[in-house]
Amino acid sequence: MPEKQPRDPAPPAQRRPTITCSCPSCGTLELEPCDFLLVVCAADAERSFYQFTCPQCSSLVTKHASPRVVEGLASRGVPVGGLPAEALEERAGPPLTTDDLLDLVLALERGDIPAGA
Repeated sequence: MPEKQPRDPAPPAQRRPTITCSCPSCGTLELEPCDFLLVVCAADAERSFYQFTCPQCSSLVTKHASPRVVEGLASRGVPVGGLPAEALEERAGPPLTTDDLLDLVLALERGDIPAGA
């Protein structure tokens, strides 16, 4: 009697690839490549990151993406975006505070922001 062959796994086109990741609140997750966003900064690899929304707690999880992580995620079909040029602009002055933002909102509501400011 012929020996039974083990059943072949489903062809790759029928299996959905998943990527193991972790949410700080929920722990280990399995997500599909389309659930991620990978942002790569060619000028400064330390600014590259990936993010996903946790399907359990709805938190936006953002993590640094080393060159190795970038290569691994991209090879698994994660969409890749570039870092906006504004992120690389030099900044002058102190960082904005919550009070600064509230003052801006009030000024916008009053309409007392001069043109060209």
